[in-house]
Amino acid sequence: MTRERLTGIGVLILGLLIFFLLIPHGIDQPGSVEHAALAPNFWPKIIAAIIILMGLFLTIKPAKDEDIEDGGDAGGWLQRLPGLAVALGTLFAFYFLIPLLGMVVPGMVMAFGLMVYAGERRWPRGIAIAAGVPILLYFFFVYVASIPIPLGVFESLRG
Repeated sequence: MTRERLTGIGVLILGLLIFFLLIPHGIDQPGSVEHAALAPNFWPKIIAAIIILMGLFLTIKPAKDEDIEDGGDAGGWLQRLPGLAVALGTLFAFYFLIPLLGMVVPGMVMAFGLMVYAGERRWPRGIAIAAGVPILLYFFFVYVASIPIPLGVFESLRG
């Protein structure tokens, strides 16, 4: 079995655990919700379903001749460990900066930093994505879904 299929099985199991265990037991659901898209468990279920689909795609993807492993490299995951540590450290920094700076500004910095770390060198596109996505998400949650987003020290700018 290829490494890709094993990864697919792992992702599939993770998605199923999230969908059937974590979401029902970890998210409180009110008795009635006016719009399904505003239910607390709606978006987590969507994300879990996407994880399940990605796991299925990795698992059932037909293997090519060059995909078949010839013993593999035992140190492959060790070479990827620094990248994982950088990504995890960035997410922890984002989490701890939310009370101070809110979600929008650290989201911009985190997105841009991770894009540059991943090798993106088209600066205008990276800046546009890193600035645009958090701002669009802010406007969606605040003005469409009526869910306040923390702004930290920028709270006085909320109008």
